[in-house]
Amino acid sequence: MKKITVLVVALLLTAITTQAQGIEKLLEKYSNDSRFTYVSLGSGVIQLGLSFINNKLDDIGNDVKDELSKLKGLKVLTLESETEKTITSVMDELNGIIKKDSKAELIIETRDKKDITKIYTTSEGLLIASTEPDELSILFFSGNLTKKLIETIASGINKK
Repeated sequence: MKKITVLVVALLLTAITTQAQGIEKLLEKYSNDSRFTYVSLGSGVIQLGLSFINNKLDDIGNDVKDELSKLKGLKVLTLESETEKTITSVMDELNGIIKKDSKAELIIETRDKKDITKIYTTSEGLLIASTEPDELSILFFSGNLTKKLIETIASGINKK
């Protein structure tokens, strides 16, 4: 019985790890493609940036500061002046990864003619994907970004 339990736990961890690396792997896949612009910031750079705006964060509160400290990184992938076919292909890959993530949740979607922006919480972090007919932008904040953080930031923005 213990062997079966250990096997089940190992399979679950493998599945979670595979999902958790999905978005990062997709971004890395295109990071060396000359058609794309790729930027990756580690947690040290993010925390340094947050330290510069520390007095502004005081207005938001300690809850948000604590949540922001959980950020592991930011990756940005952009594609400009490209065919809709290429953009659709990348988005299909991304959507496939999102569908496999049981914790993924679409929290915001905006559409303006052919411009579409979607914001998801995932098991890996916060994902923002924006498409236009000839442009694609994917921003991925990795780390433990909770709904509480997102709600707190949104309420702080709404107060101002």
